Amino acid sequence: MSKYFYFLLILSFGFIRGQLTSKVSANVTSSTFSIGEQIDFYINVEVDSVEQTTFPNKLSINPIETLESFPIDTQRLGNKYLLVKRYNLIQFDSGYYFIPSQRVLINGFSKLTNPIKIRVNDILVDTLKQKMFEIKPLQVEEKSYKFLIIKIGLLLLSFLGIIIIIYIYKSYQKRVLKKNNIIPPFEKAISALKELEKRQPKDQIEYKSYYSDLIDVLRLYFEEETDIDALESTSDQLLFKLENLKKEGKLDLKEKTIKNLKTVLSTADLVKFARAIPDLGKNDKDIKLVEEVVVNTKEVLPEPTLEELKAKKQYEELLRKQKLNRLIKWIFSLFGISTFVCFIILFSIYGYYPVRDTIFRYPTKKLIDRDWVTSEYGAPPIKISSPKILKRTNLNDKNIIFFQMDSIESNFYTEILFETKFNSKTDRKNKTKSNIASAEETQKIIDKTIDRLKMIGGVNILFNTENFTTLNGLPTLKISGTLDYSKNKSKEKVRSNFTSLIVNYDQGQILITFSYEKNDRYGEKILNKMIDSLELIKEL
Repeated sequence: MSKYFYFLLILSFGFIRGQLTSKVSANVTSSTFSIGEQIDFYINVEVDSVEQTTFPNKLSINPIETLESFPIDTQRLGNKYLLVKRYNLIQFDSGYYFIPSQRVLINGFSKLTNPIKIRVNDILVDTLKQKMFEIKPLQVEEKSYKFLIIKIGLLLLSFLGIIIIIYIYKSYQKRVLKKNNIIPPFEKAISALKELEKRQPKDQIEYKSYYSDLIDVLRLYFEEETDIDALESTSDQLLFKLENLKKEGKLDLKEKTIKNLKTVLSTADLVKFARAIPDLGKNDKDIKLVEEVVVNTKEVLPEPTLEELKAKKQYEELLRKQKLNRLIKWIFSLFGISTFVCFIILFSIYGYYPVRDTIFRYPTKKLIDRDWVTSEYGAPPIKISSPKILKRTNLNDKNIIFFQMDSIESNFYTEILFETKFNSKTDRKNKTKSNIASAEETQKIIDKTIDRLKMIGGVNILFNTENFTTLNGLPTLKISGTLDYSKNKSKEKVRSNFTSLIVNYDQGQILITFSYEKNDRYGEKILNKMIDSLELIKEL
C-alpha cells in the first residue's frame, strides 16, 4: 500500500512541477491595423519535453475572422521547448477590439493567454485625387425582336410561295382556256385548219391521221355552233341531221355546201376504213372544201337570241367560278399538305409541345425563349440570370432591400429579399461564425419563410426542407413545396409550386423565392436555369 502511495505522490509532484514551470503568452505583430489587413496572432508556450500541449484549432474571436491556422513551430531553449502557434486574422469594421484569452491544454490542464487590445483603422480616401461617381441608374432591358423578325420572314415567305403557286396555276389555266374555251368556235376551226395545211402526209397511216384530225375539226365546229351532237355521229348521221336543220329552217345551208361536205366525209371514210390513199393534192383540195363549209355555215347561222346570250353568259360565269374554286382548293390543298409535312418534321425534331407552344406563344415558353439577362442585386450582391430584370420595390423598412420579377399572379414569379439583422457592433459580436444553424434557428427561418408566403397570398402550404448547394457552390437552406393562391382576385384557387432559398451572410439573410403553376410545362426548366446561375459575390 505504501508503494502505491509513494508512486502517486511522485507522479502528482511531476504534474504540479510541470504546471508551475510552463509559461503561456500571446502577442501580435502590431497593435494597429487597417481594414482588410491581415493580423498575425501568436500563442507562445514554454514547456518541458515530456509535457503534452494542445493548441486551439479555431479561435473564438468575435467579430474578428480567422483566415488560417499554421503548424506549430518548435524551438529549443536550454532544457525546455518554446512552442509557437501562428494564426492569420482579419477584420472589416473599424474600431477597438479585444482578442480574448485563449485556452491551451498542457498535460490535460488548461492555461489562458493574456488578452490583447488592437485597433482597426479606416482607409482614408482622398476625394480630390480619387474620382467619385454617382450611383448608376437602373438599366432598361432592351427588347429582343429576334422572334418577331423570324415570324415576319416566315409570313412573307408563305405569301411569296402562295403568289408563285397562283401565278403558275393561272398561267397554266390561261394556256388551257386559250386552247379550249376563250377562242370562238369559228376562229378555233380556221386556226386548226391552218395548222393542218402545214402537214404533208406521205403514207396511208399519215393520211389516216390527217383525215381524222380534219373531220374532228369539222365535227367540233358543228358541235359548238349548232344544236346537233356531231362528235357522236357517223358521217351519214351528220349529213342527215344537217339536212333536217335545213328543212326546218334552222340552218339554211346551200346545196353546194352539203355536197362539198359529203365529198370530204366520203374521202375520209375511205382513207380511215378502206385504207385508201387519195390522189396527190387531194388532201389540199379537201381542206379547202372544209374551210368553205365552215365559212358558209358561219354565214347562215342565226343570230343568238337575248335568252341564249344570257344563258351563255351565265354558263361562262359558272365555268369561271368552278375553275376559281378548283384553283382555291388546289392552293389550299397544296398549302395544307406542305404545312402538315413541315409540322411532322418539326414535331420529330423538337417534339409536340415545344412546337405547339412556340406557335401559340405559351406564356412561360416565351420566357424561356427570351434573351436572358444576368445582373447583380443587393449588398452583398447576388448574381442571377433571369428572363426579365428584377425591379426594386420600397417596403418602407430600412433593414430590407426587395427585388421582384412580375407579381405572384404571373405565370412565373421571382423575388429576392435582403434582410439585415445585425445593425450594431454588439449584435455582430454575438453573432456566431458557424455556417450551420441550430435546430431552433432553422425552425425560425422556416417559420419566417412560410409567413412571407402567406403574406403574398399563399394558403394550404405544404413543404419540405433540405440543405442545398447550388451549381456555383453556394450553400443554402432550401424550402420547397406547393401552395394555393387566388389568381386575378378570383375565388378559384390555383395550385402552384414554390421554392425558397435562404442564404446566410455576415449581417443577415437573403431570401430568394420562385413560384409557378404546378402544371406548367416550363416552370421547372426556368427554375433550374435561374438557380444554377445563382452566385454570391464576395467583396473584400
